[in-house]
Amino acid sequence: MAKKRKQRPFETRGSSSAKQRAVPLESGGLFAFFRDFGVRETIESIIIAVVLALMFRAFEAEAFIIPTGSMAPTLQGQHMDVECKQCGLQYRTGASFDSGSTPLAERQTVTRTVCPICQYEMVMDRRNPDHKSNSGDRILVDKFVYDFSDPERFDVIVFKNPNNGKQNYIKRLVGLPGDNLLIENGDIYNMVPAGADQWQREIIRKPADKLKVMLQLVDDTDFIAPSLTAVNWPSRWQSWNGDLPNGWSVVMVGDHPNFVVDAGNETAWLSYRHLVPRSEEWVDIEQGVRPSRIEDDLGQLVTDYYTYNDKVVRKSSGEVVGDSSLAGHWVGDLALEADLQVESDAGSLFLRAVEGGADFLCEIDVASGKATLTSNDETVKFVAGERQASQATGQTGIRGEGSYQVMYANADDRIYLWVDGRLVEFDAPDYVRSSPVLPSWTSENHGDAEPLGVGARNIKLTVSRLKVFRDIYYTAATNRDQIGAEFLGASRLTPFQQIQQRRLLFQSPSQWAQPESKQIFQQNKGRDKPMFPLGEGQYFPLGDNSPSSLDARVWNGPHYLPEELLIGRAMFIYWPHSLNSPIPYFPNFQRMGFIQ
Repeated sequence: MAKKRKQRPFETRGSSSAKQRAVPLESGGLFAFFRDFGVRETIESIIIAVVLALMFRAFEAEAFIIPTGSMAPTLQGQHMDVECKQCGLQYRTGASFDSGSTPLAERQTVTRTVCPICQYEMVMDRRNPDHKSNSGDRILVDKFVYDFSDPERFDVIVFKNPNNGKQNYIKRLVGLPGDNLLIENGDIYNMVPAGADQWQREIIRKPADKLKVMLQLVDDTDFIAPSLTAVNWPSRWQSWNGDLPNGWSVVMVGDHPNFVVDAGNETAWLSYRHLVPRSEEWVDIEQGVRPSRIEDDLGQLVTDYYTYNDKVVRKSSGEVVGDSSLAGHWVGDLALEADLQVESDAGSLFLRAVEGGADFLCEIDVASGKATLTSNDETVKFVAGERQASQATGQTGIRGEGSYQVMYANADDRIYLWVDGRLVEFDAPDYVRSSPVLPSWTSENHGDAEPLGVGARNIKLTVSRLKVFRDIYYTAATNRDQIGAEFLGASRLTPFQQIQQRRLLFQSPSQWAQPESKQIFQQNKGRDKPMFPLGEGQYFPLGDNSPSSLDARVWNGPHYLPEELLIGRAMFIYWPHSLNSPIPYFPNFQRMGFIQ
């Protein structure tokens, strides 16, 4: 039976942006004509109107433009696409107040931005067309879907701002009617009643397809700055226990390292350390001087760093300020991606993820393709329904010699494995643990200082590319002053001092086990009651860019979205900003596609 269409109190058409300031023409001729922002917008609007009329006349769809970066990197608001001068990575930084639609008194010009991999702070050149701000993604919203079905968790939804009915918001739907939500340690929990004033936690897990698009890039061996190589900056991926027989070696193919091993009966490990240059060290590195500190670097924790938020801006008044990513939280939910060339018909391939001192090990038998999950933490149990076990198994497509791409992730207390883009079905991928989830390091077991690894036993193997990702970390803010770091104000230190204290701790593995360090790691933990209860017809949306999203956590008034304010589900990016090559305003086909 069809679901009755809801009556919406704000049934208006999609919000249109304010008139844009014309960009001065830089040269004459046809290209100059098309560089005029007003001309470009007019032509784009005509093309889009025709496309909509032809493709969606049978559907109730509406076009919207993303104004801000609250859903970055999934959806881009006003932003800049830049290429790191050092490592060559192309990345984006927010520029929501750097456009002609922003009142002149509030305008901010991005002058510097920071690479997410090598942390190089790059100066923007406004004469460079690639250093100019771009409009946000244009998307299609299906306004019809929720008339026939209920919203699903982790849908990307568009709705009316409960505090301003003329303003449209776009967020990801995390909480559903009847949930009692708790945000802790970056994860979302549903608190289920278990007696008088008692609650039992149930972690809310992302579906595999949603997780993949929400992961944030941390490292990529295809983007290593030559300046770092010149000063012998250590590779983040190494056989740190170099005394093992048949250990890993590095073969350079152009500028890219290939990691090669011909392993015997001892498992040979290639492990990741998060060795990131500090901003002040780049001054020496650019002059060819190796920082002395690196000799003693034992690794550091991966944090909730968002390069999209990390920039220096110049206000219209001339004041220069930093709009930094606070990155005040340790992220233990990580993923690795590897391109493999297996040169043996048998042997074992290992993938490892570490969180809170617990190894989550996946052993793949290359002869049969069977994958087995285990953990060195005896309190970890793999779960399927009511059954708990010390291991889980699944069948992969890895069979003997060949080229494979694997992604291995530990997120939301679940293990994910993809082989050549296909998700491996384990008989018990979820797990529970009773041991405390705190960063761990000893001189014998480097634990969370080496949180990811690729291992080999009785196999010849080449790894041609390695990537590291982290999961989204949701901060448990309940007001706008705490939106980036809910622990601020919990000590006598100023917010800046607290951030610096945490950053120094994250870079000091030998200090993680100290009692005072454990107090800092547990500063935003220990809640035993729901923070956000939802009643009938109430939803809880959050932004993917958690430190920079004015979502339900911090709304004035009730922390929920009433059902009648739902507009629809974001469906398709049909027109991201255009590119400057091979010709000006070339369509950005790569970003066009369905929204997960």
